[in-house]
Amino acid sequence: MDALKKAGWEILEKEGRDALSLERLSVRAGVAVSSIYEYFPTMESLVVAIFDDFRAKARRRLVEEIQELPPSTKLLDGIMLLLDIGIPMLHRWVQLDREMFVKSSQYDELVRLDLVKPDQYWTSMATDALMERFPDEVLARNRAKARFMVFHAILALPRAMALMRPEYLLEPDTKVLLARMLHALLTTGEGDSVSGPARSCAR
Repeated sequence: MDALKKAGWEILEKEGRDALSLERLSVRAGVAVSSIYEYFPTMESLVVAIFDDFRAKARRRLVEEIQELPPSTKLLDGIMLLLDIGIPMLHRWVQLDREMFVKSSQYDELVRLDLVKPDQYWTSMATDALMERFPDEVLARNRAKARFMVFHAILALPRAMALMRPEYLLEPDTKVLLARMLHALLTTGEGDSVSGPARSCAR
């Protein structure tokens, strides 16, 4: 199965989604077509498995890198790290298989609305890792509310850009704007004026 996913990823990356066929996969992986069906009854099921692995690796890398940040690192730097990993991953997925991305986004919306509960969703893990790594900078008194808002912002906004304005994902200021917003959500304490922290983050 790993050989099939590896071969499928190489075809997607080098030749595009249209090139991913049973015959091409069989030749590249050295696996008989009949055997491919035993693991992946459709090409869609293979693509889903490939991107599940892709996201799992990115998730592990993200949490590890947040945990390994130097003691002098600030929360805003941690947020930028999160976006530096997450946004390119999202853009890459859209480029490799937009149709599958759209279908996956429908599932993501069920996650966002709390209608399904995946075990380890990357945006949930990223939010928790940030809040655990920078506890002194998270000033929001209602931490549950702050976590809720950050989680949904990370999940929904980049996905909306990927679906409707994919060019935004490549624009340098996108990560900066998102980072400032997430930073404000985590560092604005109860009773603080909105304008004060917003101005300080914008400098």
